[in-house]
Amino acid sequence: METTFEIKKMLNLSSARRIIESGEPVNLSFWKKNGEIVQANGVKCTSSNFENNSFNIIFPESGEIRKIKALLVFNINGEEVIL
Repeated sequence: METTFEIKKMLNLSSARRIIESGEPVNLSFWKKNGEIVQANGVKCTSSNFENNSFNIIFPESGEIRKIKALLVFNINGEEVIL
């Protein structure tokens, strides 16, 4: 009997911060305060605050800028973020 395991690539929080802060477009999944999941595709980080552990991201289609907490991001470009 052969067993196969799928190994998922996971990012730690510091790697996730580097990817988001790179200024390159990224696809993010994060939770809102009410638990709703937001899929943000092609967003760019405009600024970050290490002390508040947050990012300001801009949505390319609408130009909307949102502040998100780093701890609420659970997926970047299809890779799971672990704390």
